[in-house]
Amino acid sequence: MSSDQKKNNPTPKAGDMVEFPRPAGYSHFGTADGKGNVIHATSDTKASGSVIKKQPLEKVATNGNFKVKNQDDKKTPLPPDTILSQANARIGEKVNYGPLTYNCETVASEMRYGKGQGHSEQVLLKVSTHF
Repeated sequence: MSSDQKKNNPTPKAGDMVEFPRPAGYSHFGTADGKGNVIHATSDTKASGSVIKKQPLEKVATNGNFKVKNQDDKKTPLPPDTILSQANARIGEKVNYGPLTYNCETVASEMRYGKGQGHSEQVLLKVSTHF
């Protein structure tokens, strides 16, 4: 990662929710461990689906593009040591992934707040209440 990218994207702190904007117009989410890694739900061909992995932040970020996105600090986040303990315990867990129902943002939100709800789920809930 270049020094310019590091200036624009400081290393997230332990327990931060990190957003990785993708060129296709969507974002990927994970939880920072504060040591340059992210714990996130991602596809895994060996697991025939999605699994929670710990990977270097640089590997997950496309062109070093990421930002801290502690999306809903209206809720009180769990203490960082609790976030990391629970997140690390989930590494290797298979995830029943659904783009609008249970996705990487939901998993990252669960890790940070103890309860997960991603933006796509909020949109789906708003739309469904209008019918």
